Amino acid sequence: MRSTSLLPALLAGVAMVALSSCIPPNGPITYSGFRMEGAGLLVAMPLCPGETVESAEIVVPRKDKKEGGFETLWSAREPRTAEARGGVFQVNGPHSFVTVTKELSGTLPDEFYVDTRQVRDGKEVSGSGYVDLTELDSAELGDNEFITHKGKVMTRDEINAQAYCGGEEVTVSR
Repeated sequence: MRSTSLLPALLAGVAMVALSSCIPPNGPITYSGFRMEGAGLLVAMPLCPGETVESAEIVVPRKDKKEGGFETLWSAREPRTAEARGGVFQVNGPHSFVTVTKELSGTLPDEFYVDTRQVRDGKEVSGSGYVDLTELDSAELGDNEFITHKGKVMTRDEINAQAYCGGEEVTVSR
């Protein structure tokens, strides 16, 4: 009798459960975008109309598997600009947020999550995007273009158009 490993299937199942907490029931999967601007990373999170970003953080899975599951590498709150409140902000730079609650020490890893806390209609909601910096190696981005972790080039409007807004239709302006 041949023995097969159940570990890959188990890990895939655990990953799906973890990711499903970020996706509304029957909602589409949305992609954040990112690009290098100057010496810093610029992130574009999908937002619904009227939604504003209140804080952002960079997290990675914990290597030691302690409670919480994720380690925060950088975090900031109180957006400084309308652009940052609108979901486009620089990671670890002084321009996007008033208060940096955890400075980034060292360089960003190739892969990580960007988590945000937003306000929509007076209620707090959260967002999460996956970043794979290796996708930037082959990307040629124009003005207002970002790349997703899947290598898809999208404009800011296209990123917002994919946001799940509770049945609200989001239109893309061109």
